[in-house]
Amino acid sequence: MQKTIAPIVKWAQRKDNVFLTVEARDLKDEKVDLTSSSLKFSANAEGVNYVFEINFFAEVVVEESKWTNYGLNVRFILSKKDKTASYWTRLIKETHKLQYLQVDWTKYIDEDDEAEEGGKGLDDWDQNKFQNFDQGGADEDDEEGEEEQPKEGNVDDLEKEEEVQKNDQAPKEGEQEKQAENN
Repeated sequence: MQKTIAPIVKWAQRKDNVFLTVEARDLKDEKVDLTSSSLKFSANAEGVNYVFEINFFAEVVVEESKWTNYGLNVRFILSKKDKTASYWTRLIKETHKLQYLQVDWTKYIDEDDEAEEGGKGLDDWDQNKFQNFDQGGADEDDEEGEEEQPKEGNVDDLEKEEEVQKNDQAPKEGEQEKQAENN
């Protein structure tokens, strides 16, 4: 019989989004059910069944929200419905504390500091690697049979960089003569 536990879920927010990180490695068979008012999650890893349910403090927009499994963790970008409202005072509707829920201090900023520090802790949160909830599955269809193509201009950029490095190392006009005189 599998052991069932709630994984650590860390959260942070910005005026328009809530960021959730489910701290559990190598999760498989993820079941994610997002509604405008709640998130239900379950997955398995190494004989453990991870399960949690969160009833949000305020509504989110399912169609604009995304999630992905990074292997080390599962990440969610939840789009807030009211993007002009103040920061949520808490993640969940209930006032009691859920033991598995924690503030993600690596992404945390005060509402007043969002203009200056809005990207804090989000450097590795590339939204292009996330899938939408309304697609009914991962972007696996897009990935099958397609190899990532190198970006145009990469080889030229490399050749230009090598040329710049050679020019930086080569003595400039007049410097060769000075070097010869000194020797």
